[in-house]
Amino acid sequence: MTTWMLPGFSCSGLVAVLINYHEDGAERRLVICSAYLPYDSEDPPPSKELEELMHYCETENLHLVTGCDSNAHHTVWGGTDCNDRAVTLVEFLNSTNLEILNQDNVPTFCSGHRMEVIDITLGSFGLLGSAKMLGGFIGALSIRPDIFCSLYRVPYWYI
Repeated sequence: MTTWMLPGFSCSGLVAVLINYHEDGAERRLVICSAYLPYDSEDPPPSKELEELMHYCETENLHLVTGCDSNAHHTVWGGTDCNDRAVTLVEFLNSTNLEILNQDNVPTFCSGHRMEVIDITLGSFGLLGSAKMLGGFIGALSIRPDIFCSLYRVPYWYI
């Protein structure tokens, strides 16, 4: 397995890497990224940079997995309610080949009496059900309930 950072798709709110690996004698390529969508952005989600990465992956026929601090809550990914940011993000995702890969609804944001799921994993359609395609080396988003960073629980995926 070989990885390269994609500097054209890396900025303060986005970091992306391309992974090349071999499976059954064929070379496979996958992009993994971490995205932060600021809660105080004037533009609705997703960010322009994340949208450009999604388009690049579709154009180049690359699978994409994105760990995303969306700063949005929606019942689709386990939130207690829906805010405008999340509604906009879901509408956008419905126009792409990405799906939400979250497998549980463990809150990732905890403040006082409010607990919310704001971290989501997005992946190319069919990716979750195709572990063989990924060589079985990517797991879905999980939450470390025993580790807190300020108001946040620590999300992780294993590779």
